[in-house]
Amino acid sequence: MDRSHRIESPGAASETASNGRRMEKVMILVLVFIGSILAAAGGLYFIDIKFCKDWFQAMVMLVGGLLMVAGGEIAVTGSSTSFFKAQQVRTSQCELEGEGAHPNERRDDSERVIFKHIVGCMKSAGYLWTTSHIHCREAPVASNALCYLPSAAFARIVTSSQTAFE
Repeated sequence: MDRSHRIESPGAASETASNGRRMEKVMILVLVFIGSILAAAGGLYFIDIKFCKDWFQAMVMLVGGLLMVAGGEIAVTGSSTSFFKAQQVRTSQCELEGEGAHPNERRDDSERVIFKHIVGCMKSAGYLWTTSHIHCREAPVASNALCYLPSAAFARIVTSSQTAFE
């Protein structure tokens, strides 16, 4: 049978993507686990429980293990929230909600009812309105995702770095 012309169902692609995400999570957990073991073995050397030959090998294990754990944690955090992409999706959801709640204001929002609704919706989702980004200063509209920053410190740092080159 010729497999080059096989047609897959639409569900097969999403199942493959789901398996890929699951495998990625498993690999990140393995990375964190191995990093933890390396960091522990390297650290134990300095309290006279020696799993290594010398202090240099212990330091390499300790630093390498800590880097693996930190990298794994950043990967888990970054992949689970996707920061700016999630912010864009949330901005669109708030815009849709605002326009749906105030359909008569869609043409003439001189009282900024929809604007206030979107900003309030984003605030309740954990984002703060700001005009610090250059593209927000160019278009300071409530539906511009670049006009918001997460209120959480780590998410703010990551989002700022992601949008720095926009």
